[in-house]
Amino acid sequence: MNSPMTESKSGNPNEDIPAVDAGAKDSNAVELKGDEAKEKVPEPRKDLREDPIGWVNSLIPGAVHKVNYRLLDWAQQLAIEEEDKRQILPGKSDSVTKNQFLSFLRDGSLLAKLANRLQPGTIETIHEGEAAKDKTNQTSNINAFINFAKEKAGLSEEQIFTAADLQEKGKAGYQAVFNTLMQLALKAQNIFEQKGIDVEQLIQAASQVVPRNLIQTVLNFFRRAQPAQTPKKLAKEAEEKDKTAEKVVEEKQIEEEVCKKKITSQTGNDTPAVAVH
Repeated sequence: MNSPMTESKSGNPNEDIPAVDAGAKDSNAVELKGDEAKEKVPEPRKDLREDPIGWVNSLIPGAVHKVNYRLLDWAQQLAIEEEDKRQILPGKSDSVTKNQFLSFLRDGSLLAKLANRLQPGTIETIHEGEAAKDKTNQTSNINAFINFAKEKAGLSEEQIFTAADLQEKGKAGYQAVFNTLMQLALKAQNIFEQKGIDVEQLIQAASQVVPRNLIQTVLNFFRRAQPAQTPKKLAKEAEEKDKTAEKVVEEKQIEEEVCKKKITSQTGNDTPAVAVH
């Protein structure tokens, strides 16, 4: 005879779990699912006006390149009134990479000119042309611009890049440089009564860039949709082409023979009859 303990072990294992524990187990499962759902919810995109760095970091590379181009274009058009004195922006298709963005600003001459346009007379000496190739002069231009950003534009330390960000850090300094220039572009109208950057156009330009991997996925889909050309099928198509070509040749030969017969017949009819004496 089996003992009550033995019967309990041989029965349904869930019977040994108290009702309270089972409920707690279900509750934990629900909480885990809730946490997973929260993690899957995408974060809202940052606002360009409030957080330029957060906004640009949320973009795909192609969109960042479009934004870089427009920001440099704004700075140069404002800083240099004469169109023939402006440099051709780097990159292609109105797209500027992070390295190209930094290289274009590295000698500090455009930044210094921008400062003087926003606040005339702010920087007395701007090194440009051959003089701007000297690193000491580049640093002088950059530091003069940084002082302008602090004293005249009222940007905080966190919003201003350093000379090292632009000259030495490479792409690691991009965010700081981008942020400072974008902050000026956003404040130009209110502080200096100069044309600021068109935020709506900037956002629209960035949103129109389609990820390359998406384009590639679409192309691959259509490629897969096309039926594969097997060797047998290719051979059959070649055979059909040969038959068609032979048929055309035969028809042409028949036409030529018919034409010859007609010509011969007409020649015979046109020959005058010989008079019989």
